[in-house]
Parts: sequence; C-alpha cells; structure tokens
Amino acid sequence: MRAIVLALLAALFSFIFCTRYWIWRDCIAASQSSCLTPDGSNVTGGGMVWAAIAFGFLAAAFIAQFGRR
Repeated sequence: MRAIVLALLAALFSFIFCTRYWIWRDCIAASQSSCLTPDGSNVTGGGMVWAAIAFGFLAAAFIAQFGRR
C-alpha cells in the first residue's frame, strides 16, 4: 500500500515537472531565464526541481516494494 501511494506521488510530481518545465524547455533556454506561457504563467528553469522530487518518490516506491522487508 505504501508503495502505491509513493508511486502516485511520483506520478503527480512528474506531471508537475512536465507542465512547469518540460513542455516549455525550448522557450526557457531561448530566453535564458524565464518564459511567459500563453495563459500568462511564468515558467523558469527552476521547474527542473520537480523532476528530482518525482525521482525521489519513485525511488522510495521501489524500495518500499522490492526492498528488504
């Protein structure tokens, strides 16, 4: 059960990473700081931190599922 919750958290943070950085990475790189999206959101290169959080939850889910019990 704990592994499922951790995997769902990893999926949530992966989605946030995708919407806050991955989709806009070319625009962020071109402006070298931040990018304004058509809906007015300001996305920055700092959005990559969401990937680290997602990876941490994914690693915790694997440890909870397959680690030593």
